[in-house]
Amino acid sequence: MKKRILKTAAIGSALMVGIPFLSIFFMGTGPETFQIGEVIGYSTIIIAMALIFFAIRSFKEEENGGLLSFGEGMKIGTAIAALGGLAFGLYNLLYVLVIDPDFTEKYLAYSSGLEAGSPEMAEQVAQMKEAYGFWMTVEGQTVTMFMTVFLIGFIITVISSLILQNKKVQNLESKLA
Repeated sequence: MKKRILKTAAIGSALMVGIPFLSIFFMGTGPETFQIGEVIGYSTIIIAMALIFFAIRSFKEEENGGLLSFGEGMKIGTAIAALGGLAFGLYNLLYVLVIDPDFTEKYLAYSSGLEAGSPEMAEQVAQMKEAYGFWMTVEGQTVTMFMTVFLIGFIITVISSLILQNKKVQNLESKLA
């Protein structure tokens, strides 16, 4: 089980980090790329987290004799989601600290329709920092990216575990408890 979790998390993390990272080389990091960057980013997160279904199914069929309890599915999927979230959170940290240190200001300017560096933009950023505090820091953004990936993965985990579980295993476990 552990080997399957690590392998799936590594593949998912490589997709979630690799594809957006490669898109930087083709598209750059300017505001004109933000919309397509969001599509690429969220699409790769969903595709990478969809691997959870296949990991759970593979565990059920190849390692567990065709049996799977809801709890086993949840353990596998939650671990993959957490590792994937950690990888994407660290990528976000690297991105905003090293690759594009002005990203937050550029993105806020893009999303608010204001010019980066303008007094209006500076005022709005100050208001947002006051209103959102921690969530407007690099650390807060990193936690947000971790939670985004984790929650998407967790939802896929719950659905996959419900679909793939064997009712007989659930009934047997409840009788033994």
